[in-house]
Amino acid sequence: MATNPSYRLTAARAFAVAALCCVPISTALTNITCGLFALALLSAPEFWRKLPAMLRHGAVWSALLVLAALAVSVSYSSAGTHEAWSWFGKYYKLLLLPFAVIAFADSRPDWDVITRWSLFVTLCVVLVLSTTNYLGITSIGPAHVAADPSTRAWVFKNRIAAGLIGALLFYQAADFALVARTWRSRLAFGAVALLSLANVLIMLQGRTGQAIAMMFALVIVARFAWQMRRASPVRLIVYSAALLAALAVVVAVAFTARGSRIGEVAGEVQAYRQSDAVTSAGLRLEWYRKSLELVRARPLTGYGVGGLGAEFAQLVKGETGAEGAMTLNPHNEYLLMAVQLGLPGVLLLINLIVQVGRYGVRLEPRSRHLLLAWLATFAIGSLANSLLLDFTEGHMFALLSGILLGCGYRSVREGEAERAAPANLRT
Repeated sequence: MATNPSYRLTAARAFAVAALCCVPISTALTNITCGLFALALLSAPEFWRKLPAMLRHGAVWSALLVLAALAVSVSYSSAGTHEAWSWFGKYYKLLLLPFAVIAFADSRPDWDVITRWSLFVTLCVVLVLSTTNYLGITSIGPAHVAADPSTRAWVFKNRIAAGLIGALLFYQAADFALVARTWRSRLAFGAVALLSLANVLIMLQGRTGQAIAMMFALVIVARFAWQMRRASPVRLIVYSAALLAALAVVVAVAFTARGSRIGEVAGEVQAYRQSDAVTSAGLRLEWYRKSLELVRARPLTGYGVGGLGAEFAQLVKGETGAEGAMTLNPHNEYLLMAVQLGLPGVLLLINLIVQVGRYGVRLEPRSRHLLLAWLATFAIGSLANSLLLDFTEGHMFALLSGILLGCGYRSVREGEAERAAPANLRT
């Protein structure tokens, strides 16, 4: 029979779940709970006992490889040693992934359920506050500015982070609705999904989140149609058409609403190309162009962690408009890794994403859908943002991946014990 975990390991697991729930709310609380998680885990005897075997876990060694490559690049960074180490500190969050896998390996299924529901409830609270802020009922949160229409729905995070996390809530609620056993549950989860979709597409106006949410909506419609494939063709057509119509209405409102940012993309790109105007989309295109120039110059080693800023400072000298705009972050995680570590860095990042997905598909259905939804958000969103570098999205990736992959991991000894246990004693 499997032995009960030590109190310190149980405390570490609790702190990890608490840290995950703090990510959408507070940077300070996330740092505190992550620190407590690491301290409790390192003091637990199970950590040191499991460490050698867990280093063979694909997601664990992939995360450590990215960290190791960044650490080595400090030695040749264009930013200088002090600035390079400061930038390396922004990637410490990657340690949370292997730590969480080790902490939750061979854990009881309760932790899987606790993690999913804790995150769901937390995101629902944020959704309610965002909606009431937008409607003018409340004025809550450090990011909320009631006088500014573009930030009216913000609570704790800006539109990019809030939009991506809101898209995750939409998918999780819709996933719950698809498998709910009663009509009341389906309606409740469906209402949360619809409100979160409206929140992302209409209220928050984060373009990356909007794109991800629309992609998730199509996936949900496809899953619903597949689930209804044995129903009568008439019911399948009617229900699918109703879902698509509802989605079309929400998307149309998002594109045509006053101040809609997603509808401004084409105009911003055109203004940048015609007059070098400083626009959000135009700046990204300019930074991508400069990043590719740097990668072509050093494709194998890059300029070291934090080196992009020093190189950009040279490229923008004497320039004006979008061409003269300075940044330390090109808003593309793949390009940022390529500039810092060369093409090998991009391969290391892609390998990390693949390894998380490889182990994620083995999880039980609810955890699998939740993790793969965030993994898709992270992988696609990193094309327009540096999500591993960013605090909220990077911590969500490391903690959610580590916890759920750990919950799904069973060592050989644990698996044999479960198979040998009487059925009435199995968890």
